[in-house]
Amino acid sequence: MYKQFTTDLVHLPSFELGEIYKMNGVWEIQLIPRQQSFICPLCFRKSVNHARPKERVLKHLFIPTHGLIYVRVPVYRQRCDDCGISWSVEWPGIPQRGKVTNRFKEMVIQECKGNTFQSVSKKTGISPSTITHWFYQEAERLVAKPENHSSPTKVCIDEFSLKKGHKYSLAIQDAETGHIWQVSEGRSRAQIQEALKRYPFIAPVVAVTDLAPGMAKTIQEVWPHVDIVADKFHVIQLFTAALERARKLSSKYATKHLEIRYQRRLLMTDPKLLDPQEKDKLSKWLDEDTNLYQQYQALQAIRRVYQSHTYQEGEQSLQAWIDYYLWDGASATRRIAKTLLQWKTEILNYFKYRITNAKIEGTNNLIKTIKRRSFGCPNQEKFTLRIRLECQQP
Repeated sequence: MYKQFTTDLVHLPSFELGEIYKMNGVWEIQLIPRQQSFICPLCFRKSVNHARPKERVLKHLFIPTHGLIYVRVPVYRQRCDDCGISWSVEWPGIPQRGKVTNRFKEMVIQECKGNTFQSVSKKTGISPSTITHWFYQEAERLVAKPENHSSPTKVCIDEFSLKKGHKYSLAIQDAETGHIWQVSEGRSRAQIQEALKRYPFIAPVVAVTDLAPGMAKTIQEVWPHVDIVADKFHVIQLFTAALERARKLSSKYATKHLEIRYQRRLLMTDPKLLDPQEKDKLSKWLDEDTNLYQQYQALQAIRRVYQSHTYQEGEQSLQAWIDYYLWDGASATRRIAKTLLQWKTEILNYFKYRITNAKIEGTNNLIKTIKRRSFGCPNQEKFTLRIRLECQQP
């Protein structure tokens, strides 16, 4: 059973396992080829081994509890007496040159996902430059190819910063699988349109975006038949940002970090999730501040709008909200009502498709960690490749 487990672990079906021993604190496994006779590639007759027996020692596995595991592979040099040619036997999974097996290389590449090249280097004993070369060499092969997949019908479009305040990129993500299909530098109107024209699939049915000015119009100039959905969380963010400004103007404005977090939680959390004591404390606070109360009520009202079950119900609820808060309530809420009136069609499309930008916002956080692990992004092409490889595959 032990031998069978080790065979499955090594996963080189062309070999049988020989002696397994530990030398100088390192585990080595002797590999014995299953095939002992070899055919000439020209005349297809039996060849003979004409060289002294040699062996190669290659890194094959890394197990955290045991460290590096090496394999000892024989080198066969064959000669055909009829043709007069000589060649070296190639073993599946064992490269002709180098000091590591193909499986070890794949293991190192997988280890790079979520880790820096330097940390993987310390763990495996391979230089960071070699790991970088392996990673980007294999990334080209491993990353998803558009020709192998059907065109996404729903996409999320958002921008992220390469260098905040200086350089930005646009990402287009499949809303269903979460895979990033395209990353293009720039966020100007012309750059966004150019990126959409280079999108590797046909135009989707629906695209989700934030409330960036002119974004919906820019997308529809390239994809005229696509339905734009205004992201639900960005709509809610208009209210939470206004509520935060009102909190800072409140007479009970907190100055300590923990108190600020507590106040924000009371205001931003859905009342259903607060306990009775928190509800009572929030109610007393709102009774003392009319402006804060008005904006808090507007936030709860828009949440009720998003609880609508059908498109018609959502349309009626949103129109009723706009009709009321466009003329009543706090001044900040009236400004938000004017914004929602401009984005009314895109907001109502949410009730038709029920999708948000949540996936791509989560991916943006992953991109930030990749950027930190990469110590910046000096090479845009490699950075894009790493994003596409490490983000969710379709």
